[in-house]
Amino acid sequence: MMNINLLGEGTPAAGRMGAPSSTAQQTLVFIVSLAVAMSVVGFLYFYWNNQVHHEQEALTREQIRQKELAAVREQNAQYQRQLKQLEERINTIQQLQTSRQGPVDLMTRLGDAVNATRDLYLMQVTPEGKVVHLRGLSQTVRSIAEFIKALKRSPQFEDVHLRQYYQDNQHGRTSFKFALDFVYAPPEAAPGKPAATRTAARAGGG
Repeated sequence: MMNINLLGEGTPAAGRMGAPSSTAQQTLVFIVSLAVAMSVVGFLYFYWNNQVHHEQEALTREQIRQKELAAVREQNAQYQRQLKQLEERINTIQQLQTSRQGPVDLMTRLGDAVNATRDLYLMQVTPEGKVVHLRGLSQTVRSIAEFIKALKRSPQFEDVHLRQYYQDNQHGRTSFKFALDFVYAPPEAAPGKPAATRTAARAGGG
């Protein structure tokens, strides 16, 4: 005969059958969550690694640029030093030229001023920077006045000042000694003409 269980004792077996299905779902959810988390972490790692790589490349380029700029600054400083040395040499040459040509021009112009008078002689000429101290001898006061006028007419003699003059009767001869100061301004060197211009000028002049 067929036995029928009327008390429902088979129900616990059915409950035991459903337990593995719930565990599998939880495991599946965990695996999916883990996969998503790993994907997010992988994406963030890739993204930030790429950003770091770009930043490193930018830093490398900046370092190279800084080295190039440092080299340019050093080269510029070297050029500045060379330029300063050249300027100092040019100034030295100009000063030597002025010191060599200055006294020649001064004495030439003083000679012209003396020749514009009569019976006047220079006894001492002492340059002291731009100021020149001069002592002379003349037979007349008028010659001294003409000499001073000749100096004032020249643009190279400025602030002409007669410090003193007095009569001297030595050796039975009357003369007048004088002392004066003036500022000497050397003429500026005119720029040289080209050779062709000078040649044409000479040819045109005869």
